[in-house]
Amino acid sequence: MITDLSISNFALIENSELCFSPGLNILSGETGAGKSILIEALSVLLGNRASLEQIRTGMNEASVCATITLDNNQDIYNFLSDQNITIENDELILRRHLLSSGKSRSFINGVQVTSKELSFIASVLFDFHGQHEGIGLLRKESHILYLDKYLELTDKVDECSSIWKKINSIQNELTQLCAIDENSDKRIELLKYEINEIESAQFTEGEDEELSIKIKRLSNMEKVMTVGSEIHLLLGENGEGAVNAVKIAKTQILQLSELDPSFENDAACLEDIYYKLEDFYSEFSHKMSLIQYDQSSLDELIERSECLEKIKRKYGGSYNNVMKYLEKAKQELSGINHQSDRKDQLNQDLKNAIEEYKKTALEISLIRSEKKSILESKIKNELYGLGMADAVFEIKIEQEKSENSLFEYKMFSNGIDKVEYLISPNKGEPVKPLTKIASGGELSRIILALKSILGKDDSVKTMIFDEIDVGIGGKVALYVSNKIRELAKEKQIICITHLPQIAAGGDKNFLIRKESGSERTISFIKELSRNEKIDEIARMLSGTITETSRSHAVELLNIYEN
Repeated sequence: MITDLSISNFALIENSELCFSPGLNILSGETGAGKSILIEALSVLLGNRASLEQIRTGMNEASVCATITLDNNQDIYNFLSDQNITIENDELILRRHLLSSGKSRSFINGVQVTSKELSFIASVLFDFHGQHEGIGLLRKESHILYLDKYLELTDKVDECSSIWKKINSIQNELTQLCAIDENSDKRIELLKYEINEIESAQFTEGEDEELSIKIKRLSNMEKVMTVGSEIHLLLGENGEGAVNAVKIAKTQILQLSELDPSFENDAACLEDIYYKLEDFYSEFSHKMSLIQYDQSSLDELIERSECLEKIKRKYGGSYNNVMKYLEKAKQELSGINHQSDRKDQLNQDLKNAIEEYKKTALEISLIRSEKKSILESKIKNELYGLGMADAVFEIKIEQEKSENSLFEYKMFSNGIDKVEYLISPNKGEPVKPLTKIASGGELSRIILALKSILGKDDSVKTMIFDEIDVGIGGKVALYVSNKIRELAKEKQIICITHLPQIAAGGDKNFLIRKESGSERTISFIKELSRNEKIDEIARMLSGTITETSRSHAVELLNIYEN
């Protein structure tokens, strides 16, 4: 439901802000005042194609912004969650900017999106009557859904869908088994080889990483021993080694300190260095004595590592993936070995499931065929009241033949039927699909009839009517008004009208007027007070505002207010 709408520099509209009622919102004004511009701006906001001509002359940009409440619609919540768009307070703020460069930018709650993503929001929450692509009931695939809901078949159809999914699952498994069966001998041979290769390797978790560390250590061992020997010689206690040199220096500086007491601290320092160096040399010598270099051990480690790397390259790249591949191969081999028994079981399961589906689908089809006349009759009565007394409404139900020997009809998740609504608005004309209705006014009234019966509980929360009053007046106009008001108890309605009978029923009324200044023409949109509403209805009644027309306007308002 739209709560607020802001339009800036769009066609003739310079700057308008509207706060809509959750019920019936009426847009009226003189012919050519720009009423359809507002509907056009809404359709652009909700993803329809935009054009440069929609930007107000002399401006670089046009923008349309709306705040929409969602009533916790889970389809929208799930969709926006996938787009990483956060919803706060169950509201969406939609913005679309049209640029003079020919490009447009769209935003949902501040996040830039495509017009396609806006179109999804529109398809779930809005019906535009007056443009075919915006009406959910014109989509043939929705007809069976509305019929089943009206006939209270939803639970039965869900049961049928569950069986249909089961049939598809069985058929998919059978297809896989048949494909395996064609090359089963070769496949068995390959699987046995792969299983044996993996199991023979006796690969353990983390072994490849441990091998890498050991190989690196052994590969460096020869160099470690060489460098260590050089260090050992440099520090050696005999000859010119550092330990021996410091030892001699320590003895001499002790003698020096006896001759000159000022060297006593130096003697103590050098003595401390000697003992630390001697301890280091002892520990280093011990560590070097423990190092052993064995080329054959290194070769064995490298060979084992290459074996495991080969296994990883062939079967998934890691220990975990190799083990998963092994388990999958064993399961497949087991499945092949038992596929004959499994195929027999699956074929029997398929036969039973199709029999179960057949019983359920035929029962649903019978109910649809027997009870569709109830809905047809109700729609005809609604159309009669809406001024289409000669209209013929039919619900066509048909099935497609199948090549399946187990069942003669093609199977769908909701049964064997294809459903389509057909109508002939005028006497003597053949019935046609709803999309073939040429008149916007006729189409709007047909959709109003359908929605008043079928659409009260669907996901659409806002219905926008344009041209619904074309070619009607008098009692029919009053009937249309009553129907719209009745529907407005369940839905938000935004309706452009020229008829006072419809305008009088508005919960909120807006006047659109066009003013020509010295340089340009601008369309203004204003919410009407009750007195202003009376004046507008008076104008619609007689073309001018007089005491008589105002009196008639008040009389008309009293019909809805009392």
